[in-house]
Amino acid sequence: MNFINILKAALIHITCCIASVNSAPTCTDPTDLQAKFKSINGGVDYRTFFFTEGWKQDTLDNDFTQLVDHGKNKTKIDCPSTFLKGPNLPLMVRTSCPWFLEKTPYSAETYPHEHYRATTECTKCIDASGDQKCSPIQQKIQILTKTGCENGFYKYEVTDTYIPVAYVCEQPREIVNDVQITTARPPADGPEEM
Repeated sequence: MNFINILKAALIHITCCIASVNSAPTCTDPTDLQAKFKSINGGVDYRTFFFTEGWKQDTLDNDFTQLVDHGKNKTKIDCPSTFLKGPNLPLMVRTSCPWFLEKTPYSAETYPHEHYRATTECTKCIDASGDQKCSPIQQKIQILTKTGCENGFYKYEVTDTYIPVAYVCEQPREIVNDVQITTARPPADGPEEM
C-alpha cells in the first residue's frame, strides 16, 4: 500500500468515526427535575432543615443566602475558643458546636447537582468538660440519580441520602453491664439506629 492509499483509508476511518459520534443519541435533563425533587421530599424545600428560627416562605431565598454568608464569614476560619455573641447572629454560630453551610461538589450524575450540608471546624464542644464532642444531626432526603437515557432525556431514580443539618455537643457513650446508655452516633453516611 502506498502512502496516498494509507491517507485515504485514514480519512475514511475518521469520517466514519465523526458520523458515528454525530448520530449517537444526545440526552438532556427533563424540564421537571426540580418539581420531581420537591415532590419526592413531600413538597418540603430541604433548605428549611437548616433553620431553627425565623424563616418565612416569601423570604427563604434571602434568608438562606444570609445563613450561607454567616458560615463563610464567622466560623469557617477556625473553631472559636469562646461562644460567639451578637443580636443578629443565627443560632448556628452561637452554639457550643458552631457550624456553617458548605456546598457539595457539583455532580452531573445527581439532582440536585449541588446541595448544602452543615459542617464544623470544631471537634470538641466550646467550654466543654471531659470528652464532649461535636456530632452531626442528620436528615434523610431523597435525591435523583441518573440511570440512563431514553427518548433523548436522562432517566433518574430516587435514592436516599443523609445530610448533616446541624451539629450538637454530644456526651460520650457509657456502657454499664454491657448495655449502652446513650444513643450511638450515626455514621457519616446515615444513621444505623434512631
